[in-house]
Amino acid sequence: MVRIYSGTDELKELAEIFEKTLHMPFPAVPIFFYNQLDGRGPISIRDSFDEHFEVMRWWSQYDKPLEINDPHQWQLRNCSDDMYVVDHIIAAVVALKMGTKNYIMQLMFDLPPEISGRNDLAKMKAAYELVEPLTRHFDFNIIRETRGGLSSFPPNLDMAKGHLAMSTYWQMFMEPDIVHVVSFSEAHHEAKAEDIIESCDIIKQVFKDFSKGQPPDVWSDPALIRRKKDLKRGAMYNILHLALLGGYEGPVNLDNFFYYAVSPKEAHQRGYPTEWERHYEAMLLSFVDEANYPTGQCGLISGDTLDLALQVGLLQAPQITVLDKRYEMVGKCRTKIVNGACMIDEFDGIKVRDEIERVDMVRERSPWFFDKNISQADEDTYITELAEMMDDEVIAHTRRQVGIRRQEELENKKVLVVDFGSTFSKIGLFDTATEEFDLRYVPTYVEDLRLSLAEGLGVKEECERRGDWVPLAREMSKFDIKLPCSSAKGGLKMVTVAMVKEESGFAAELAALTSGAKLINSYEGKLSKKQAQAIYEEDQPEIILLAGGVDNGGDTETQLHNARMLAKWSKAAAYAKYGVPVIYAGNQDVRDQVERIFKAAGVDIRLTLNVMPEVNTFRIEVVNEAIRDLFQTIIIRGKGFDVVEEYMSAPFIPTPRAAFWGINLLAKGYGQEEGFGNILALDIGGATTDFYSNVSDNPLYHYPGDDPIRRVKRTILKTPNTPLAYRRVEGKYGLAYDAENIKELERFQSGAMKADLERFFNRRYPHYQPDGSDFGRFLSRVNGRMEIDLGRYLSWLTAHPHSLPSTEEENAARSFLAKEILAVATKNNLGHVVETDTYFLQYGVNFFNQPCTTLLIGGTIYHKCKAGGNHDRDLELIARGALFNEAEGYVLRPRGEVLLDARYMVSILGGLYGRIDPERALRVLKRNLVPLPIDDEPET
Repeated sequence: MVRIYSGTDELKELAEIFEKTLHMPFPAVPIFFYNQLDGRGPISIRDSFDEHFEVMRWWSQYDKPLEINDPHQWQLRNCSDDMYVVDHIIAAVVALKMGTKNYIMQLMFDLPPEISGRNDLAKMKAAYELVEPLTRHFDFNIIRETRGGLSSFPPNLDMAKGHLAMSTYWQMFMEPDIVHVVSFSEAHHEAKAEDIIESCDIIKQVFKDFSKGQPPDVWSDPALIRRKKDLKRGAMYNILHLALLGGYEGPVNLDNFFYYAVSPKEAHQRGYPTEWERHYEAMLLSFVDEANYPTGQCGLISGDTLDLALQVGLLQAPQITVLDKRYEMVGKCRTKIVNGACMIDEFDGIKVRDEIERVDMVRERSPWFFDKNISQADEDTYITELAEMMDDEVIAHTRRQVGIRRQEELENKKVLVVDFGSTFSKIGLFDTATEEFDLRYVPTYVEDLRLSLAEGLGVKEECERRGDWVPLAREMSKFDIKLPCSSAKGGLKMVTVAMVKEESGFAAELAALTSGAKLINSYEGKLSKKQAQAIYEEDQPEIILLAGGVDNGGDTETQLHNARMLAKWSKAAAYAKYGVPVIYAGNQDVRDQVERIFKAAGVDIRLTLNVMPEVNTFRIEVVNEAIRDLFQTIIIRGKGFDVVEEYMSAPFIPTPRAAFWGINLLAKGYGQEEGFGNILALDIGGATTDFYSNVSDNPLYHYPGDDPIRRVKRTILKTPNTPLAYRRVEGKYGLAYDAENIKELERFQSGAMKADLERFFNRRYPHYQPDGSDFGRFLSRVNGRMEIDLGRYLSWLTAHPHSLPSTEEENAARSFLAKEILAVATKNNLGHVVETDTYFLQYGVNFFNQPCTTLLIGGTIYHKCKAGGNHDRDLELIARGALFNEAEGYVLRPRGEVLLDARYMVSILGGLYGRIDPERALRVLKRNLVPLPIDDEPET
């Protein structure tokens, strides 16, 4: 009889080989181990459950007895005795549900080595008595297999022989059906044939001696009975929570658990017959009954439930360390030996009395997983309104900047609003008397923005002929109010350096993005020399935001280290005429030291309050102000914007900030002019794609389909801290300068994007023949259909950022690419759900289950609206990238009305002028936004 363990990968394939070659008498398959949990296999923890269950089901079809070699793996990592019993219950239920008829219950004694024989028996008996009822209610047989503990044998061979004999003696009390012989040489050398024979002889003698007369009645030992009772209670309390984690809705709950936590014999001593059926056996049968789970599946042992139990720390052992931080709680406990028993001692650094208290702490940390009445995590993060709310004081301040005191002074005014973009500049002329708006769309001349302004006002040639700017000054003098914004010359480029990505890093990125910056990189932890050098030589930011550490005792070492590294390498910023300023928004305990470090290196250092003074408490606005101040002083001068600003009534602001203002005005409304309510806006530019959100709520996801299992799953909001008004930027994806970056997307690299584009193109233009246009060079007819060299075309777009589509076909192809970019922007920045066997876990904002207007802005939209004709199909194609898509139903995209900023008004009229005259600006915006009809059936 030869057998072997199941392996660490491709388990079903191995099982087939084992059965074919060895005719395995009974296989051994784990549940939790031989994967990334213990580092002994390549399979991820979550995937290993599916693989292990699959191979168990495969063996069951051959009616093979199954050993689940799992509980002792927890013991080898010093788990508590309670945890050992818990895993025996899980293993038995798994075997039952996988179709096993004969389950081999492996009982490994002597672990940890310090455990006493009496306590070993207590936990073995507790585990067996709890699962034995399964044999009386199902076609399920338990075969008891005992063995000595692998790590318990001493290296002294004579002592090891004595240990083998004594261990086997204790095992005999469990009346085993199989005794797995562990050679006495285990700790000394690999067993040879003679060692194995001698070990078997020792054990046979123990068998013989144990059977003489009547063995002692250890099961009547009061101490063993008490320990067994405690273990049953602690283990089943854990199992109750595991069932709740899996969606259990049966009769057992936290309020009546201890009423059920008795043996059937004890229950029958109660006065009322109705109470006789409340005991451990009834409890376990209730937990394994699929009818007690909304999905109709036993959630107790689902892969997602077991995976989540590891993540929250319900299942733990001290000597487990997983690199994946999601599983950090699995090892955050301590055990100790007390009177020969292995007891839980600490949970996450806190002393606990017993398993009951430990499990209570697990539940209290994540109650939403155990209580169906709690639908969101309590991971509160306090973020002030990020939409820069507009009120009378804000408007009065902005008006004073342009010399306006009262509303009446805005009548009969000529207004100029300008956005100098990375590719094109938008010159807007607005008459407050007629409320007419005229847009001039001209190239951006980054060498001197006055050229763009002059061309927009029709005097570029005159200025060039004269060799001065007098004609420009003349035209500018015709306007009463002149307001600028810009994203030219790369926009406001920033890098953030924080301590922890999920905490201070999140706050720093939020502050950078909501101030209108283009976030080009983020760093966490202590900067290496290579990273510090790369910030200045490769990233080349215009502002660095340094954050991290809470106030009053938080980390200071990281902040001081990073300050020194940035100061040391600051001279490498040869690209910055005036140097790269640093904003310090970290732990205020070292504020003065940080300031001295940067000043000694000649770095312009700006100090603010801590962007995260306490965990989950953010101060975004204080950092926003510092960024704006730097942009309006140092950065504007460094980019050469100051030569244009002298013509303006107010300082420059970053274009994304102006757009955010306009979108917030559209969403919230002002005064007597109502807004649209919830808005999602996207701006596809030449170098980046901006994402804006302003919604009033974040409803829980509700599954829209007909699948009865999915319809009963509840949703848990995991990120209630997500701001409802926010901006993000896809800094790598645009349709001009950054078009080539689309090649980095998985859909491009897999070939799916090219295949979908060609399928769409051939369906729309079945008779197209390549012509002499720029686009036509990248197309060829193969086997009767057009093929597109997408990679070369993307490179060409990057090399020719000012080129506009010259044919209808190229317009369609670029619209397809715009759709792809919007799909990436929404996938990365909208909310999404992760489906488990029991829940939908919601992250971020849900735009799907609430009314929401999708607003498309930017040059791509403007050009197609201006061209008119048959471009509605292209515009609808683009919009599809931002709308709900069943193929990616987990991304919570909106499905409401779509509006187009056909005249490029949102940022310059709504954002710039809207801060001075919001009701008028909003009224004109609403009148000019163009609704886009969306067909029920998408073209692609």
